[in-house]
Amino acid sequence: MTITNHRARSRQLIKSLFIVCVNILAAINCFGQEKTVANIVLIVDDMGNSLELGQRAINLPGAINYAFLPYSPHRVSLANIAFRQRKEVMLHAPMSNLHSHPVGQGGLTPNMSQQQFLQTLNTNLNSVPHVRGVNNHMGSLMTQLRQPMGWLMAALKQQNLYFVDSRTTPLTVAKSTATKLGVPSLRRDIFLDNERQHDAIAMQFERLIALAKKTGIAVGIGHPHPETLKYLEKTLPTLEQRGIKLVLASQALKPVNCDHERIYCSTEIVMANLENDSPTEN
Repeated sequence: MTITNHRARSRQLIKSLFIVCVNILAAINCFGQEKTVANIVLIVDDMGNSLELGQRAINLPGAINYAFLPYSPHRVSLANIAFRQRKEVMLHAPMSNLHSHPVGQGGLTPNMSQQQFLQTLNTNLNSVPHVRGVNNHMGSLMTQLRQPMGWLMAALKQQNLYFVDSRTTPLTVAKSTATKLGVPSLRRDIFLDNERQHDAIAMQFERLIALAKKTGIAVGIGHPHPETLKYLEKTLPTLEQRGIKLVLASQALKPVNCDHERIYCSTEIVMANLENDSPTEN
């Protein structure tokens, strides 16, 4: 092998290694930026029954999601307020449960035909303005049933809405059905206030934070109880200094955007510079 050929091969090897390094570093930088802050999707369920508590909930700082019960007396006025404050509005869709709790007006039940199911769902959606997505109210029975969950997800996909599985049963098929049908979806990780004492809420919220830091994102659901609101009013302003960011559900469901074009463009520029900087063989 001549000295000239050896130098040419060496330069090519250096350029190849450099390209690999550039792409690795760019990818680390891109994906690393997504993980520098732990994200929490916070949903306040059962909105619309109390004007005072609903307004107090909407005044909580940060990007928060509010799930409104259909036919609740204050749903329209509160949803409009939430929308004006750039919060996210969801439908809290009542569904049949295993505990014989009444689902109320607008409830989705197993004895419905597909036509009845879809008509009820659409009426519920139209009863709340500015809806971006849906989660289930109760539903420990309904979310186990594949056929109505299929009807639900097909309807949501048609209307460009997302679904959040409240996971009121470990046997739920709601999120898996959403995924199968291509509906953007999340699942609840933590209920904040099954017990409404301050210490219990605080413990659940700390679990939510720990999970968000571990996985990058966690979904918590609370309710407009006075105890919950008092805790959140005090705690939410401290999240930023702890590296926690509140995000809307629709934001959490956007695909992670890594600027691959920028990565490869920068590689091509570096290659050109290496060529220009290489000594000419005479």
